[in-house]
Amino acid sequence: MMNGKLNNAGLIPAGPDIKRFLLTYSVYLVLGALIVSFAMISPIFLSEANIGNFFRQIPTVGIITLGMTMLLITGKVDLSAGSIAAFAGTTAAYLAIKGFSAPVVIIVALLIGSFWGFVNGTFITRFQLDSFILTLGTDYMIRGIVLFFTNGIYVKGVPDWFYNLSNTKVGFNFVFTNTLVFVVLIAGLAYVMNNTRFGRYCYAVGSNPEAARLSGINIQRHLVKVFMLEGVLAALAGVLLMSNLNVGAPSEASGVGLFAMAAAIIGGAAFSGGIGSMSGAVVGIFTLEVFQNGLAVLGLNSFIQQAVTGSIIIVAVVVDYYRRRH
Repeated sequence: MMNGKLNNAGLIPAGPDIKRFLLTYSVYLVLGALIVSFAMISPIFLSEANIGNFFRQIPTVGIITLGMTMLLITGKVDLSAGSIAAFAGTTAAYLAIKGFSAPVVIIVALLIGSFWGFVNGTFITRFQLDSFILTLGTDYMIRGIVLFFTNGIYVKGVPDWFYNLSNTKVGFNFVFTNTLVFVVLIAGLAYVMNNTRFGRYCYAVGSNPEAARLSGINIQRHLVKVFMLEGVLAALAGVLLMSNLNVGAPSEASGVGLFAMAAAIIGGAAFSGGIGSMSGAVVGIFTLEVFQNGLAVLGLNSFIQQAVTGSIIIVAVVVDYYRRRH
């Protein structure tokens, strides 16, 4: 059926909804504009060294963004993701120093992430708590625990294999093993969210919890599973981060959960749940990371970078508000 309006001459086709188009595809336009602008301003931006540095750093926050997007789709958030990453990654570094093999170290780290995800999910579902407030509390708790046991000091002396987890080049000079892991997770989670019962349950629970319950979905059990999977992703990101740094750094990844949430929202996920995609999450995190990388290449003061990043997060919330209205 033709959309339009009547006037004296008859039916006139309606013009394109520019506002809806901009709200839907603005992040792609912004990402393209950022890349072109920074490339024109600084020749260093598209240099092989800077591209390699970008692709080596983005997997940590990128993997957490994938998990955060999955949570946002179900209508929940996890601000403790950064602390889970620091806890699991620092533990992995410590175990590696103590001589444990790579499979054991990685499995233990992922189990730690799963445990903290289980704690978050269980408290939120059992006591009907707000995920934003609860995970803000567990963020402080988890961070405090790892800082207590390490006294806030770097865990140094990791073996070569631990460093190689993230920093081995794969095919190209600017593609590393942690980048490859990130790409595989994007494809895997995109398939899960689009083609499995688990993914359909996430969208159903986030869109209308009561309708999901009436259709036979065990909402509490499903939410706990989502939080556990998100915790595993945060732990994996932590291991790759510590591998990239070549130390166990208990104070790292602070505020990453909020940053990942902003990236997910910029990429199209709705804070209210039921909307989002892995492809959108990737575009969202690329937009924020390209922006930060460009500011660093231009030599902007790090404190100003932090202020500008905070402004971008505010913009993300405003965009989400207008997206929900329209």
